[in-house]
Amino acid sequence: MTTILVFTSCSGDSSPDSIVDEDPIVEDPKEEEPQMVTYFTFEVLDSTADTDDWIMIHDENGNLLDFKQFEFDDTFDFEVMEGEIQPNNFTITLFSYTNSIEGEMLHTIKSYPNISSGSHWKYTLGPGANDYVPRNPSTGSFNVTVANVVSPKYQWISDKQGILVATSGPDLPGFTSTESHENIQLYDNPDFFYTIYDSSNDLKYYVIENPTDGEEITLDYSDFKSFESYLEVELPSTTSTYSLSSISAVFDDDQPISLSGGKFTSYFFGDTNPPAPLKLGYLNSYSKYLSIISYNTDGFIYAYTKFGDKPNEIVIPENKWINVLNESIYNHEFETNLDFQLKDVLWEIKEGEPFVDLVQTTWNVYSSPDFSGTIGQIPEEIQEAYPNLRIEDLDLTSTSLHLDFITYPDLIQVEFIDPELKTYYKPHEYFKFKH
Repeated sequence: MTTILVFTSCSGDSSPDSIVDEDPIVEDPKEEEPQMVTYFTFEVLDSTADTDDWIMIHDENGNLLDFKQFEFDDTFDFEVMEGEIQPNNFTITLFSYTNSIEGEMLHTIKSYPNISSGSHWKYTLGPGANDYVPRNPSTGSFNVTVANVVSPKYQWISDKQGILVATSGPDLPGFTSTESHENIQLYDNPDFFYTIYDSSNDLKYYVIENPTDGEEITLDYSDFKSFESYLEVELPSTTSTYSLSSISAVFDDDQPISLSGGKFTSYFFGDTNPPAPLKLGYLNSYSKYLSIISYNTDGFIYAYTKFGDKPNEIVIPENKWINVLNESIYNHEFETNLDFQLKDVLWEIKEGEPFVDLVQTTWNVYSSPDFSGTIGQIPEEIQEAYPNLRIEDLDLTSTSLHLDFITYPDLIQVEFIDPELKTYYKPHEYFKFKH
């Protein structure tokens, strides 16, 4: 008997024919998040504890792009989606509201047009004056008498820390007098400037060296010296009613310039019958000077301030005019025959008394000479939050044209981009039309 054995395999894995090729599952790619592009950065480095503060951005046509309330230590990146049109020319407007303990409500608005995309601003504290150096207790006093003074109109006695005596007298050319000053306080400063500006338009000085307590100093006007150089400023002949203020001073090399310190060669305010031409005196032994003039009329103010070097000339413009074509904040336009580097136009409304119940709104627009574009409106949300803002009641108040020392790009650079360059003692020359 024959037995036949048949073996079969129950496993298909060993056969290549049994391998099934399946297509891999391919997942849909995730949609990419939209990319944002920053067109302006705003960094807050100043305290906002006592104010409400807002920043607004409008495009060159006055359309609102964005606005935010800000606090100290905020940093905002204002952005648009990649592919969208970036604003390359926009206006930054800053708004600050103060409700003081005296009962004042102050709304301060400042607008800066023609800001470039990619700018990074730093909002910082304004510069302060040089710290006032308090005088040590007086070490005594002295008296001084000057004989044969010819028509003394102004007299000043000062030491390196500022004015100690300032007097003015009648304008009497040819009048001769004896001038006495008593109890002039002594401090730690070794010498004093005694300056006399007489009615014959002579400006002279005398240095009182190392006076002692109780000393009686007697001088003759012939002892006074002329300054080594003078700068004469002609006053306009076309204005009949005006007032003039003037400060000039010299500083020691190791002494910081300030408005209150220095040995004064000129010091009077609001004089309606000043010397003409006005003289400022300078000495070559000093390298640091302060020179200030303010000429104030019913229609305009001319102001000149310079720190450091002595000015080569000061010219008060005559026969200058302005013609306002559009008084609106939003489309302001004017003509003038003045050449200038920067303009600052002010709109204002105020009611009440300062430090009592003053309610005030001011809006300044700073810009270059060629800007006559559109300023955007304050958002309704902000106007509703501050019902005393009263934007619709603002009146054009003044137009300040900066003639020298600073351009609009320089202003933006110093105020917001490199604020470490800010200084309280900033030289300027401007002509302000009153409206």
